[in-house]
Amino acid sequence: MDARDVKDLALDVGFDLVGITEPQPGHPIPWTRSVIVLGLATLDEAFDYQMFLAYEGKRRWYKPIYTALEALSARLARRLREQGWQAEPLTFEDSLAYVDLRAAAVAAGLGVRGKNNLVVTRRYGPQVRFGAVFTSADLARDRPLHDYFCPSCTLCWNACPTGALGPGGFVRDLCLAEFRPTREMAARQEQALPRLTRTTRLQCIACLTACPIGRKVVVETWHDFREG
Repeated sequence: MDARDVKDLALDVGFDLVGITEPQPGHPIPWTRSVIVLGLATLDEAFDYQMFLAYEGKRRWYKPIYTALEALSARLARRLREQGWQAEPLTFEDSLAYVDLRAAAVAAGLGVRGKNNLVVTRRYGPQVRFGAVFTSADLARDRPLHDYFCPSCTLCWNACPTGALGPGGFVRDLCLAEFRPTREMAARQEQALPRLTRTTRLQCIACLTACPIGRKVVVETWHDFREG
């Protein structure tokens, strides 16, 4: 199998975007020769709900998009191992120690860094989340894009409810989507973000949905049923 075969396999598993780059400096898996960067379009807000569960002395956090990315990445890694290569899927808990996913996505030609501090892709805009599979296969690398999609657009800046985005760049402490907020920001998140249930709320995605790139993608529902 070559790089094209691996990309077709990733698309068949269920990913929307796939690119290949090299391991970043300090990567901890010694046999990694290629990083397969995988994108899944998040075209429904349900992907971005977060569950904060506390029960029986345990605390649990879940987010559907990361569960989906990990499951699909595990399927791809298994398929690669069946071909005789070593392969390991990225998990959310390990992501910072193993790879900078935004930098990897840009290096693999999947998008460019936009004014919203996210990776903006050509087809889906910033409404994509990324995962990865590390493999011993030495695959042809993709090249970064030379496009820039945000030259005169500031819709994401205007949509940000806290002023975390603007001409001065991204101010993390002001971002409503921050995973490890200050006490003050946690209280603001609790007040501002809509809830689905007592323990489930929507992460702020204002800068994602404000982006005009990707709006031409038609999203419909579908139904599975059996005859008889």
